[in-house]
Amino acid sequence: MTDDKQLGVLDRIQPLLLISAIAAGLMLAWFLPGFGAQLLPVVTVGVFLVIYLIMLGTDLGGILHAFTRWKPTALAIGINFVITPLFAWLLGYLLLREDPEIWAGLILYLVTPCIGWYLVFTELAKGDVELGVSLLAWNVVLQVLLMPVYMKLLAGTVVHIELPDILRSVAVFLVIPLGLAFITRRAMHRMKVEFDALASRVKLPYIKTVILMVVIAAMFASQGNVLFESPALIIKMIVPGLAFFFGAFLLSLAAGRLFNLNYPEVALLAFTTTARNSEASLAIAVTAFASPLVALTVVIGPSIELPVLILFLRTLLWLQEKHVFRPPSSHNGA
Repeated sequence: MTDDKQLGVLDRIQPLLLISAIAAGLMLAWFLPGFGAQLLPVVTVGVFLVIYLIMLGTDLGGILHAFTRWKPTALAIGINFVITPLFAWLLGYLLLREDPEIWAGLILYLVTPCIGWYLVFTELAKGDVELGVSLLAWNVVLQVLLMPVYMKLLAGTVVHIELPDILRSVAVFLVIPLGLAFITRRAMHRMKVEFDALASRVKLPYIKTVILMVVIAAMFASQGNVLFESPALIIKMIVPGLAFFFGAFLLSLAAGRLFNLNYPEVALLAFTTTARNSEASLAIAVTAFASPLVALTVVIGPSIELPVLILFLRTLLWLQEKHVFRPPSSHNGA
């Protein structure tokens, strides 16, 4: 296993590193806007690499077993696909009635559960990644099936979903990394190489953190011009955005206590119900809405979300240290 002391140092400095990456991305966007705008592909490649490294350390048998764990799965689905859409609509009704395009963008952004980032943050929080991978299939299928319903009932518009866009995201962020990780593990097994020993030798946690920093910096560098040019829109998004993320986070903690989930399950529940699928939202916003304000709202969303997810990460690790939630047992059933 990786050295505990080494991990402890990384845990302590990681928030500062991630926040520094946000600042670096914004500085690139400000001083080198042309260069920053070209960095969007770095985000896709970087997230792919981080998820591949996460999959590399994930037991595939655990992923299959996670499908049988109905309680945390049902909670995640209920929050993501029943409570979250209604909460998003309510926040818009209370705070954005004078700005219907921004309201529609808020709904579009918040009703699409993440299909990538939540695995990254779940792993950083020492959460249940195996269960998270099994939940990804639910997230993808249900958001594809329910998006027209949400847009019709909540945004008042029937939206055509480009299924190939979502399937492409799933292939890039799940199927291909999982397949490559499986092939890599098989090759290591044949060569009699122990994964834990190799991870400790190459300092894999640090490698993942560096890649994540590059991804974050590239994301903010590529979208910084939108943020700088739309300060009023950012201000209008801050209150409902923060209300959603903190509300979903507190709800996940309360559900974890009420239903006696263990800490890894709570960490996963927290991130799968707070992290959003900005790529799918943006694709729909651009193709289905005439107003550019809808797409701008979706672009601004991650700039609010990411710092909040970093705060949630530190909060969860602190809760783990204080033993607020029970540790995992040897039998992780329902």
